[in-house]
Amino acid sequence: MNVLAIDTSSDHGSVAVTAGGEALGEIRLISSIQHSERLFRSIDFLFKHVDLKLEEIDLFAAARGPGSFTGLRIGLAAMEGFAFANGKPSAGISALAALAWQVGITDSSIAPVLDARRGEIYSALFRREGEALIELHPAVVLKPAQWLSALPEGEISFCGSGVMKYRSMFDGKPGSSIVPVDPYLATSIARMALTSNRQALEPFYIRKSDAEVGRQG
Repeated sequence: MNVLAIDTSSDHGSVAVTAGGEALGEIRLISSIQHSERLFRSIDFLFKHVDLKLEEIDLFAAARGPGSFTGLRIGLAAMEGFAFANGKPSAGISALAALAWQVGITDSSIAPVLDARRGEIYSALFRREGEALIELHPAVVLKPAQWLSALPEGEISFCGSGVMKYRSMFDGKPGSSIVPVDPYLATSIARMALTSNRQALEPFYIRKSDAEVGRQG
């Protein structure tokens, strides 16, 4: 199956095309430029350099969050539009799940951690069983210390940008380890979209937007 996958949930934007789970090409960009200004150019460039055409894509996938509100809306709308125009299915993958998937271990719990800014992190707790990720604790947005105090005892593998930012705190948890993972998620999303981990192409925000907070204030 041919998959086009994108991740617009953070500054580490990426676009990937896979065939049968094998990566044919991936574009990686880190920039403060809005994804709307580079996403479609990146997709067009990628299809000029892989042996596939857009109409040959069987599944359109995207990161559904958590992450940048604007970035997620752009990516999800783009994949929804491609899927509708081509009469093909779509899939959404949690950015936290995509990070945990990269760890690949099955002998300990996995806690992917993303920097949510404002002194907070996004995180969840998973266990991998074969191709499936089992959610042990749903996604949260918390201060790092609050999340660490909520985690169970035992071995936990941490990964992601939030761990790097608050490394001294995560290093201090007994039995824990920090696993380096790739922050560019498009290829992992494409592969996960072919498994039971796929979800609907819908946003997964966790935190309220600044506009919502402002209205409530």
